[in-house]
Amino acid sequence: MIIKLIVLGVVFYGVYFIFFKKPNMLKNKYEDSETVVECEECGVYISTKEAIMKDGKQYCSKECAKLK
Repeated sequence: MIIKLIVLGVVFYGVYFIFFKKPNMLKNKYEDSETVVECEECGVYISTKEAIMKDGKQYCSKECAKLK
């Protein structure tokens, strides 16, 4: 009897997870994405968090930005 209850609980959890939780997980995946930009010098794509700004343009490294 207890095994039937456990199996029934697992089945209900599986149905709940497949039909109700999955769309929320996919939605959060795209909300956390970053914006990428192209380096003005070499054309490499980098995230805006890693980009180096100089004179209003974005570069991938100090070498491309000609710093120092």
